[in-house]
Amino acid sequence: MSADVELQNISVTFGSFYAAKNVSVKIKEGEFFSFLGPSGCGKTTLLRAISGFLDPSEGKVLIGGQDMAGIGPNKRPTSLIFQNLALFPLMSVADNIVFSLEVRGVSKNKRRKRADELLELIALSGQGDKKVHELSGGQRQRVAIARALSNTPSCLIMDEPTGDLDSFNAMAVTDVVLNLARDLNLSIILATHDASLSKELDNTFNL
Repeated sequence: MSADVELQNISVTFGSFYAAKNVSVKIKEGEFFSFLGPSGCGKTTLLRAISGFLDPSEGKVLIGGQDMAGIGPNKRPTSLIFQNLALFPLMSVADNIVFSLEVRGVSKNKRRKRADELLELIALSGQGDKKVHELSGGQRQRVAIARALSNTPSCLIMDEPTGDLDSFNAMAVTDVVLNLARDLNLSIILATHDASLSKELDNTFNL
């Protein structure tokens, strides 16, 4: 189930430096939305503010109409895919995907079933026993997407999802994300410097 995400006059400062200043935008339930701009313009800062990894200096983040002040990332209905993916190299692909379920005490059989469901969803069926280094860059990006979906978030947040990929893999990952947005009725928010990618989306906020 997706949810509206609203930023109300969000500013983030580090000392006297504004990483983001007076940003107001409403992202509709089920919308596919991008923050578009060059490196250093505040895209990642806004994603971290939405997902709870960074507290805004001013303004409010509302998700589903609820003020997120004081609510940490593990309690928000969001999942953030970091730009560096942050996959665990010594774990299998399946264990990477359902790591958060293991932390929550979900049984091994249920975790494996969920991993297999998500591997099928991202077109990597049968790849669960491989290690991360055995996959291509585009496949690793898809594994990161599957891991973010393991807890069934209302909003999937992605930081430069195609930034390190060649054009073929970038197109494949974009197709996966577009299909997820349609099939799972997710709100999807991403940061990108790629104007061609943002053209695929419902709406874009230029920074």
